[in-house]
Amino acid sequence: MFTIYSVAVDTVINATVGTGKTSYAVALEHLYPLINQLAIQRKLQDPKFYDRLKRDIVNGCIMPPITIAYIAPDIKDLNAFDKKNLKDFMEENIGKAFILDGIQRLNTLHRASDDPDFGVHDNPLYVNVIVCRTMDSLLYRMITLNNGQRGMTTRHQVEIVTSNLYDFSDSVLTIQAEKAPKRRRGAFKKADFVLAYLAFLSNSTTIDSQKLIEEKLDELIAFKILESDPIATSTEFSDVLDLIEEFCKIPASKEWFRNVNNLVGFASAIKASYSDAVQVSPERFSEVREEFEKAFSSFSVSKIKLGQARRSAANWFIKNFSKFEPMSYLEMMEELAAHV
Repeated sequence: MFTIYSVAVDTVINATVGTGKTSYAVALEHLYPLINQLAIQRKLQDPKFYDRLKRDIVNGCIMPPITIAYIAPDIKDLNAFDKKNLKDFMEENIGKAFILDGIQRLNTLHRASDDPDFGVHDNPLYVNVIVCRTMDSLLYRMITLNNGQRGMTTRHQVEIVTSNLYDFSDSVLTIQAEKAPKRRRGAFKKADFVLAYLAFLSNSTTIDSQKLIEEKLDELIAFKILESDPIATSTEFSDVLDLIEEFCKIPASKEWFRNVNNLVGFASAIKASYSDAVQVSPERFSEVREEFEKAFSSFSVSKIKLGQARRSAANWFIKNFSKFEPMSYLEMMEELAAHV
């Protein structure tokens, strides 16, 4: 099915990368179905933009390489991959892969295959493959691949990965899709977790500012993510979700996290204090959080922009959680005054 030419380790994202080839026939049978595998998928562009490529494929052209990606958290030794076992891994897990780059080309290949003159099933399709342990690392690589292209924004890439890789079905974090017909009481919005993931990756609360032109905001988000070091921290977003789920065992804390500004503030700062926060019981977190709320409620809403102030305050509270934990609300109020 696949021929692998080379294998190497990407030490920036702790991933195995390879180059190889398959055939148009294999691509049509096994890779084309993957373009619809994601819950939120980049929209296929108007076919007329690819009519020339379609004709060229029918006439025998060789398409540029596509990129196939896998998430494999159980793989511990990246150096264990050689040409043979990378080939075996790809073929055994082909149904779990997704297309990182090349969706439009595969769709055009499929359209070309319907042409009665199509007879190039054996033509080679060259592929790049990335095998990552975590979705955070893969998303970092997605953004470096696609940043600067107009077709897919950083935020949309995050939406794709969030929808495809996180399963909330067995979680106390009931997630409500935006287009669900009926609102479930106490449910979180999926869009809020997309924002939280953006905040986590970029270490920033400036991820949906209405003051910025959308294109410039996306450039800022991409810049902040690319400036971050994906292997500088061992904390993954899945760890953050587990921690939030644990804290949400206390109903009042769950309501606190349902405020998107609290959620974003928490996610943007938790890398700095995860080792402290993870040792705190849900009951203790709720107690400290209540003191924080008393402190925050002391600020005059007429003098602050409430949403942004709450987001900034939550960020500072979580970033310095070990410092805040023993404080009274009056001490917290004094500390927050310089950051709200």
